Amino acid sequence: MTKPIKEVVSADDLAGEDFVFGLSSYSKLTVMSDCFRLVLSYGDIDMVDETVRGVVSRCADRAADIVETTPTDSFAWLVRAAASVRLAANEDFNIALQNSQLTGPNEQWIARFRVNLAENYFSALNPRSLKSEEADLRLLVSSEKGIKLIAKRYISNPDFRARITAVVETMPPRRQAVFLKVVKQAMNKG
Repeated sequence: MTKPIKEVVSADDLAGEDFVFGLSSYSKLTVMSDCFRLVLSYGDIDMVDETVRGVVSRCADRAADIVETTPTDSFAWLVRAAASVRLAANEDFNIALQNSQLTGPNEQWIARFRVNLAENYFSALNPRSLKSEEADLRLLVSSEKGIKLIAKRYISNPDFRARITAVVETMPPRRQAVFLKVVKQAMNKG
């Protein structure tokens, strides 16, 4: 890459970038992290630009290359999902999102990104992806850091409340009480 991703100003700066990665898992993670940030940084209006679509497509291709050789790479599946939804490839989005959850069901750092992506593109989710998101929500509500993120979304997004409430109601009473306490604390801070 000619410029570090943080210095890139426009998609034209990345027009010739192929997002090549090495054999190490670190190399793959670095490229996928850059792609994930880039793919989600473009606004919907940017996606009509051929250069932007090319950058997003190359990121989708690199993620596909990684999961072809390492099908258990949950983060690469997530990047593929993000690129697919930005390219309006909803079937691939759902498959990749489900595979990310299937291969990394206990990876909270990835689950946070999956939930955010799923919520931002909720209308594109199919029934199986909704089940995957429920599993991620359950995971996040079960952790101290995750429950705080879910509480913030609960407060800021009225459409989310019924979905998370349905998940929390299936959990043990003690976890339900913790969730209510965290939501109240978040409401008092905000």
